Amino acid sequence: MMTNETTSRAAAILHDLWNFRGRCAALPEAVRPATRAEGYAVQGAIAARHPYPVLGWKIAATSVDGQRHIGVDGPLAGRLFADRVMQNGAEVTLNNNLMLVAEIEFAFRFARPLLPRATPYSVDEVLDAVACVHPSIEVPDSRYDDFVTAGAPQLIADNACANLFV
Repeated sequence: MMTNETTSRAAAILHDLWNFRGRCAALPEAVRPATRAEGYAVQGAIAARHPYPVLGWKIAATSVDGQRHIGVDGPLAGRLFADRVMQNGAEVTLNNNLMLVAEIEFAFRFARPLLPRATPYSVDEVLDAVACVHPSIEVPDSRYDDFVTAGAPQLIADNACANLFV
């Protein structure tokens, strides 16, 4: 089980890799998250140390084929930080991008937040909270040399491969 100290150490490693465009084979075993909850704790610790606010969220591996491709058992959520959200028309490079992909996405702007609760929101409740939908582009990347074999807890810690968003 991860402690606050090991969570913070894992976050520091991944945050440094993100900032310096570096990669690793995996987080050191002593600080490697073993569960989704531990992965999200590391991701939260990265957000706490990142100097820019979260502007939104991304969902990775939304299809069964996508989940199979990266060896996970369900979708993964990640944060979109203000310094990684590019304006329409921005030039984006794939230099030093391991994944080498741009993904066409739908971006949903919510009229009001859907706060955490014990029961899942219904489709109607979610649709009622959506203010508008925009076409968008995500340019994901990973801090792992082989993101396909990293596993869900490490990918979640890696902010679900969030990188740039237009």
